Amino acid sequence: MNTSFWIGRYGFSRWLRFVLCAVLVSAVVPAANADQNPYVMIEGVSQELLSVIRSNAQYANSDPQRYYSAVEGVLTPVVDFDFIARGVMGRYAKQATATQRSRFASTFRRDLVATFARGVANFGDLDVKVVNPGTLPSGNRVNVLQEVRSKEGITKVSYTLVRNRAGEWKLINVILNGVNLGKTFRSQFSQSMQSYGDIEKVISNWSAGQDVADKVS
Repeated sequence: MNTSFWIGRYGFSRWLRFVLCAVLVSAVVPAANADQNPYVMIEGVSQELLSVIRSNAQYANSDPQRYYSAVEGVLTPVVDFDFIARGVMGRYAKQATATQRSRFASTFRRDLVATFARGVANFGDLDVKVVNPGTLPSGNRVNVLQEVRSKEGITKVSYTLVRNRAGEWKLINVILNGVNLGKTFRSQFSQSMQSYGDIEKVISNWSAGQDVADKVS
């Protein structure tokens, strides 16, 4: 499925929510150790998050925090939010204080989880499949290719995972049909810095969904 077609037909905000679903729905796993195969890991645990969505999506409107917390609890072991947030800040991370970097990481995490959780509330029927799974990587970095099937069609996703010093595989980036989400959010942060001229204001006004949508639409 062509990315520009999806954006043009359905709008960037909805496209982004679908991207976030594709990004995370198959990456939800317990903390991985060095012996785990990231291909098998991603292929085999997709149903865990789908189960959480089916069980808790009913609270999306009545008790959203309960729903968000349930989703975040599943994402936390595998997604390196702090690493991603620092990458999103880019060169501005060095200009920020340790407190500001910590605040942005928390803001980024909270916003990303909420945006994702809202977007996937009705996506309990997604089908995901790793394409050409490989053997256990010898290095500490791997790209896992996957197809995500929904009623809209097939979307190809590339997940970047790294193995940290504790031997855990962590998700640090996703490329959807050639669109690099890490670079997209980093560009958003940079543009926000140019607009506000102040890191505190960027953090206070950060929105992973709507801000990007406003710039694209």
